[in-house]
Amino acid sequence: MLFTRGIRGYALGVVAAIALVLAAAPARADTAVSDCGTLTTAGNYFLTKNITATGTCIIVGSEGVSLDMKGFTITGNGTGDGISDGGGHFESMAIANGSIRNFDVGIGLDSSCCVVIRNVNASNNTETGILVGNCCGTLDAITANGNGTVGVMALDCCFTLNNIQASGNGGGGGIVSTNCCTTISNSTVTNNGGTGVSGTNCCNFLVSSNVQHNGADGVSMSGCCNFVVGSTVAFNSSDGIHLTNSDNLVSGSNASANAGNGIFLETSDNQITNTTASGNQGAGASVGCPGAITGLTTKGNTGGPLSTSGGTCTQLNNKLN
Repeated sequence: MLFTRGIRGYALGVVAAIALVLAAAPARADTAVSDCGTLTTAGNYFLTKNITATGTCIIVGSEGVSLDMKGFTITGNGTGDGISDGGGHFESMAIANGSIRNFDVGIGLDSSCCVVIRNVNASNNTETGILVGNCCGTLDAITANGNGTVGVMALDCCFTLNNIQASGNGGGGGIVSTNCCTTISNSTVTNNGGTGVSGTNCCNFLVSSNVQHNGADGVSMSGCCNFVVGSTVAFNSSDGIHLTNSDNLVSGSNASANAGNGIFLETSDNQITNTTASGNQGAGASVGCPGAITGLTTKGNTGGPLSTSGGTCTQLNNKLN
């Protein structure tokens, strides 16, 4: 399976893109869009109707482009991108308020940075719902369901993904971050063919999210210093939470009824605090030590309540059954 199309190549760009989404910009006339084509100059654009396309539909051809879809839908024929940057390496663009379906990739901004995508449904595409490339973008209020490979993929570092629904996607999984420092919050990731949430290269965060019934691990993150906080990770087909390397944290979460371990923290210097792991077919928690395990509650795990390796972990106020 092809998960990426390659990274083609900071904060000021993100601020500018957010401003484009939120501002009415009365000093510049907005441009109506009624068919597929290229948005060639910076400015605010809006759809006037539903659009049906063969191949790629809309190409963002400039920095500083904002497209308000006005609740309309762009429908493809299973090929191309619904909205693409055309390999243009642009900074600062925004897309909001519509649906994109039945393309190869719903939104493919894999060459550009500093993008904002808000209130968009990118579902039922052949490969990927939303693919974003270079660093430091924001995705908020996104639905990416029923895509053939992956729901949402972030190729570079430092993305903020909030209120994402990624369900029923293919073997690539629900949400995939292939670089460091992405935060995923307030999201629901369920019934995907592969891993629910995956991240690489350290320092990724899953916060206040629900990850259930996925076809591999619920959450899988590699590199050090990954955090899972305030989340439910349950009924997944392998481990619930699987964090590799060292200095990982699971706090205030529930990892239950998974086919593997509830929690698997590899290497050393890991922490579990105020977390429940019950009814897993592996261990409730398997932890690489030294580290600290406090406030862990386990019950009814086939592989036992807690397994440690590599050293001694401090244990306090645990209820291990």
